[in-house]
Amino acid sequence: MKRFNIVALAGLSSLLILPSSYAEIPQKIANQTNPILASNTLSPEKIRQLAQAVTVKVLSNNKGGSGVLISKQGQTYTILTNAHVISTKGTHSIQTPDGKTHKATVISSGNSLSGNDLAVLQFQAQDNYQIVTLATNSNLSENQEVLAAGFPDHSKELVITNGKISLLSPQPLIGGYQIGYTNEIRQGMSGGTLLNQEGKLIGINGLNNNAILNDTYTYEDGTVPNAEEIQRLKKFSFAVPIQTLAKVAPNLAIIPPEWRNQQQAENPPVGNTLADKINNIAQKITVKIDSRNNGNGSGVIIARQGQTYYVATARHVVKNPDSYEIITPDGKRYAVQPENIIKSDLTHAVLIKFTSNEMYSVATISTYNQSALDYINQKPKTFWVFLSGFPEKSVKPQLTSGYLQEREQLFTNTDNSELLKNFLNDGYRLNLSYSNLSLPGTSGGPLLDAMGQVIGINGGSDKEEIEKTNIGFGYGTPSSSILGLATQAGIKLVVSSETPSIKDSEINSLWKHPLFAVKSPPANANEDELFKYANELWRIKKYSETMVVLEQILKVNKNSYKAHYVSGLVLSNKEDKYEKSLDAFEKAIAIKPYSSEAWKLKTDVLLNKLKKYPLALAAVDKAIEYDTGEDFSLYLYRSAILLQLQRYPEALTAINQAINKIHELELNYFIRANLYVILRSYEKALADLNQAIKLQPNDANNYVLRGIVRKELNKYKEALQDYNLAIKLQPNNGNAYYWRGDIFYVLNKYQEAFKDANTALKILPSNDIRPLILRGNISIKLNDYQAALADYNQVIKLDPNNGNAYYWRAEVLHLLNNYQEALADSNQALKLLSQNDTRPLILRGIIHKNLKNYQAALADFNNALKTLPPDDSRPYYWRGNVYYWLRDYQAALADYNQAIKLQADDANAYYWRGVVRYFLIDYQAALTDLNQAIKLQPNNFRNYYWRGFIRNGLKDYQSALADCNQTIKLQPNDAAGYYCRGVVYQKQGNDNAALSEYAQALAKDKKFGAANAKIGYIKYERGDVAGAIQEWQKAIQIDSDLTGPQLALAVVLHSRGEQQKALSMAQATLGVDKYLADVEVLKQTLWGTKLIAEGEKLLAHPNIQVLRVKK
Repeated sequence: MKRFNIVALAGLSSLLILPSSYAEIPQKIANQTNPILASNTLSPEKIRQLAQAVTVKVLSNNKGGSGVLISKQGQTYTILTNAHVISTKGTHSIQTPDGKTHKATVISSGNSLSGNDLAVLQFQAQDNYQIVTLATNSNLSENQEVLAAGFPDHSKELVITNGKISLLSPQPLIGGYQIGYTNEIRQGMSGGTLLNQEGKLIGINGLNNNAILNDTYTYEDGTVPNAEEIQRLKKFSFAVPIQTLAKVAPNLAIIPPEWRNQQQAENPPVGNTLADKINNIAQKITVKIDSRNNGNGSGVIIARQGQTYYVATARHVVKNPDSYEIITPDGKRYAVQPENIIKSDLTHAVLIKFTSNEMYSVATISTYNQSALDYINQKPKTFWVFLSGFPEKSVKPQLTSGYLQEREQLFTNTDNSELLKNFLNDGYRLNLSYSNLSLPGTSGGPLLDAMGQVIGINGGSDKEEIEKTNIGFGYGTPSSSILGLATQAGIKLVVSSETPSIKDSEINSLWKHPLFAVKSPPANANEDELFKYANELWRIKKYSETMVVLEQILKVNKNSYKAHYVSGLVLSNKEDKYEKSLDAFEKAIAIKPYSSEAWKLKTDVLLNKLKKYPLALAAVDKAIEYDTGEDFSLYLYRSAILLQLQRYPEALTAINQAINKIHELELNYFIRANLYVILRSYEKALADLNQAIKLQPNDANNYVLRGIVRKELNKYKEALQDYNLAIKLQPNNGNAYYWRGDIFYVLNKYQEAFKDANTALKILPSNDIRPLILRGNISIKLNDYQAALADYNQVIKLDPNNGNAYYWRAEVLHLLNNYQEALADSNQALKLLSQNDTRPLILRGIIHKNLKNYQAALADFNNALKTLPPDDSRPYYWRGNVYYWLRDYQAALADYNQAIKLQADDANAYYWRGVVRYFLIDYQAALTDLNQAIKLQPNNFRNYYWRGFIRNGLKDYQSALADCNQTIKLQPNDAAGYYCRGVVYQKQGNDNAALSEYAQALAKDKKFGAANAKIGYIKYERGDVAGAIQEWQKAIQIDSDLTGPQLALAVVLHSRGEQQKALSMAQATLGVDKYLADVEVLKQTLWGTKLIAEGEKLLAHPNIQVLRVKK
């Protein structure tokens, strides 16, 4: 079963930006010995006085900044500033509010580029300086009024600015910056105070707005906000929260104990390995959800707004009425109120609100999680994931490793339909399946990628057991569910669409780390202990080691069903071991012949690995026979096998049986819609996709397939809307870009199509040839044939047996007039493509036509007519073109009539029928056709060119000249328009004007032989027979299809007495174009009276008379 490769994207809303004002206030304040203990809101004037008293200037060599007095012990004062203020080597000094300068010593310093941008200095003084009170309970909220103070560069005066908090970043930026506010911060004010309305220090200034480098706006964990979020962040100044002081100087006496405890809880010992980094993130964001009567679950902190935090978990964790508590990483407990649980019918994930004054880390939510599934479906490499949660009765979170598996296997590996029904009835949209061991208690915990980003919420295990050993996968709901709930609740998340790019060496290091290293069993381990060890090994894809252990079991007990069973599972992951996998399942079946599970997995190997479809069908029928009636996925298998066998009605019956068992699963409707597409039952496919979208509105794949169906129903606008929705839901969905590019192509929006094809190429695997073919097709429309050729060459390099690639390369080679190579490619396409695909047959006919192999062309178009539906106009159109070049105008007319009957808006068919009618001297009918062609294609210069000839035939010379002029206007560098004017002037008898136009035509294109022919006719009438012969010979040399000058040469030979030679030449010419034997046609060709008079003598010969036809 193949799905179109398929996340909801939630953006961060902009905040209201309030203007700030500032005032420069001279330093005039008396020394005070005691800190102002502000317990209530102070007046603005009091806060300004406080800021003046506690803010100091920090001097470091030639660099300056600001600082704040935070502590005094005896004669030792402690200053807090930014690390980047004292980053230069050398001495540092402090200038206090009284103007005195004191030598300072650095006690502790963070790192402004990677850690926290704070530094602690101390100096000695006998003077009494006021110190600020730290806001131990920050109580920060957006729109809270704040005051900032500092010393700008080159200013002796303290500057104080007023403003409001506009953003509390859930995640700290590099340097620890989290408090965004509207106050203006000038260069030099870094390290200065940020005070609340109680006069307490809530943060240290350090980052002014509109920082030049975008790298400034990177989160501490290395993730980067999107471009829109960066622009929003740039609007604000930022401060480091005062609580961060505990990270930089945890031993300072003024650090409140609760800050120190929180830092210890949030910051376990961290190494530099990938495992350490992921574990550190997991421990900071994972919470335990405890209950009085229902055990525990887990959750993850995903957002903070003011003092309100939001935890995501699985719905069943808090489903039963009970007393629940959230236990944060610092060990604090917060009661869960039922009204603070946010639910949705569309997902199993829920959000829980709790209130705290503490600063907890917030998770980064990925927006690519379903493209991660596409990533593994295309199998370039393993997608590793990490599950964090609190196992039952555990006081510490546990982190387990594993890998994502294909989404299809999520369902086909679920044997228990009742379990799945319960999930689905709870709104559980199961989109994630992973090998991580999911223990009781870890439900609701976060599933992280290798960057520590949350890609889903754990739902638990599939409960698959063999002899009491859990060998099942974990199941979860994707982060798109969290994004949807956040939108519903109106909260902002930290989101990232960055896909992990992890080196193999980093992955290999995981298994050596104590967190993930699998402990070997004792030397005398029993079968159960060995099997448990094997069960841990396969979860991290250590298949060879797993097989060694299983073989050890089988040496002792060759009839171990579970060892054979799991051997089959493990071996099925190695391409060169598929046959051995099949053998292992057959041995398991020999031990337990009625095991539906073993028959099912045998089916999987035969279907998906060995492609032995009849044997797979027999196996799945056995699985169904022995099944208890609970496993709906067996019918998915049966449907997939019958699909491969092209037994579509039976495949439809099988998927209907799956739907009857589980009608809540959108995947079933998606699969049936695929079948309906194959059967061309597009309305039924549309109905199924509407149902799938109703059940799973956040799955981009459903919109992609519905777009394809709507395209087939010619509902291009609706198809485009579906592709746009898919991209909005999942910005990294390569298929959505590919198909949107395809619809843009159909709508003739080639630049948009080209852009989407390029995007699809970047996202989809390098061996996916579809966007290359699409881009090649677009390049043809943009007349960039070399670019198209390069794309088709690349497709054939990647897939030498791809018939479509040969077809399209033949198309572009044909356009490059490289007919022999085009013919070879069209022949190859015919060999590789289905006999029902007539595109290469029609193309080969066109190439044969251009090679003047008209009989072969007719044979191809006749064969196409036998294969194609009777309402396809293409073979009639092209066969009419061949008849035209064979000068069989009546047959051509009949084919063009049929082509127009079948496709009434075909401008080219009207054009060619008009040309044919011109040669049949049916000028009024020809004029009607060319008028219609111009109506359909008003910018095609050839339409005006031929209408000019027709109007010339009707002696409407002014209109004819107007058409010739329009031809020149549309195509000024083409010879056609000038030739057209020459013909009109010649018909009017203005030979000099005609000769001038023919000369211009030849100047534009020296190979425009028709102009030489017309010049020859004029020269003959003027008595320059030798000059006429020379012109006619030139014309024939340029274009052997020009029959008029060939017959004229025959006439000259006849007039000179070379009758036999003249007769042979005339017979050959009239054999190609019998209409030239008609004098009216000769007049239309602009033969003059003298030439016609001599011509009639030749045409009177009995051998020629038999060739003459009447119009």
